[in-house]
Amino acid sequence: MRTVVSGALLLSLSALAQPVSGPQLTEAELKKLGAGEVAIRETAPTGGKGVGAMAFGVVDATSDEVWPVLRDCQHFWQFMPRTKKSWVKDEAGVGHICHVELSMPFPLPDLWSDTVAQIREEPKGHYLRAWTLVRGSYHRNNGSWTIVPWGDGKQSLVVYAIDTDPKMAVPDPLIRMGQAGSLPEVISQIRKRVATVRVATPGTAASK
Repeated sequence: MRTVVSGALLLSLSALAQPVSGPQLTEAELKKLGAGEVAIRETAPTGGKGVGAMAFGVVDATSDEVWPVLRDCQHFWQFMPRTKKSWVKDEAGVGHICHVELSMPFPLPDLWSDTVAQIREEPKGHYLRAWTLVRGSYHRNNGSWTIVPWGDGKQSLVVYAIDTDPKMAVPDPLIRMGQAGSLPEVISQIRKRVATVRVATPGTAASK
């Protein structure tokens, strides 16, 4: 029996106050997940500008094993598509900041962002990392990772949600097309990273 619980994955105070859950999935999305594919759902970006999307994928590891891989942004450069640099820094009055630099295809400019994240586990084994933009080459760069148990609990459903508006002199439809095309690769690289970490450190997915 698949563990699919309803609940909007929106970056709002009300959502962050609720138990962590995956979104309600359509039959078409369930079919894709059952076939080992990545399901993509277009969502409305804030103010109608930029890109809004969600990607769903099943990872062959428990949520406790997947969580460190998506929690620790300082390691994103090692496996996330287009990520050339990532690190964590502390800033007075702000707290922990995740700095990420993305390499974009020519002729687009590279992108960078400093974000702050809220991290939650409620109930046990249900994880959320939701971030908002502090500064960077974006008008808006908000998003989240949600990880919940799947099937008998030996697998996980990973949900990647974005609501972003990069500072680019490029029409939104082209930005959306490019972003949608990269989402399956994000899930694919997470699967590979989790598998690599499990082999390197049996019994745990502690980041290396």
